[in-house]
Amino acid sequence: LSPGELRAKLDITEDYRDEFAHGRKGKKYQKYLVLHDTESTKSAEEVVEWWASNGNLTAAHFVVNKDGSIVQCVGLNKIAHHAGYGDTGNNEKYGVEDESRDDRLGTQSQGSAFADYGMNSYSIGIEMVHVGGEGDYPEEQLEAVDDLIAYIDAYYGTESTIIDHKAWRTGNSDTSSLTLITSSGGSLTN
Repeated sequence: LSPGELRAKLDITEDYRDEFAHGRKGKKYQKYLVLHDTESTKSAEEVVEWWASNGNLTAAHFVVNKDGSIVQCVGLNKIAHHAGYGDTGNNEKYGVEDESRDDRLGTQSQGSAFADYGMNSYSIGIEMVHVGGEGDYPEEQLEAVDDLIAYIDAYYGTESTIIDHKAWRTGNSDTSSLTLITSSGGSLTN
């Protein structure tokens, strides 16, 4: 299916916010999908509103509700600040670089242990409404994430590597310790 046909299968509400876009992200820069848990039971719409109100300029591209509905607040052609600073050495490990396409607005150094900042420029962030340790992801949510991954990969014309946020930054609380498996072939194990 074409990217447009795959997107049409998704229940996506667009709520683009200029403050969440931090530079151009051309197709040649797409390498990763970074999965996050919201660590909240708030709806995707409420999560986006909270991001907008807190002034941190941080957001993922997509937030997936438990019922499978999705809010997109950053375009696929834009950089979002969802991954933040990663473990020192991760830019090299993941083959990304911290370069000038990212305006770095709202970022703050996290010290020498978390000095790498390249992931945002090479990834799409997907938040799932979920609190780690509080039960399984609902089937509708997992199916929506799977379909969203298929759409993103078709849009970019490549198969992205799926990682959870903890892989980029040790000690993050988000993304459950459960194994997520996608029918598009990817899997995520913490």
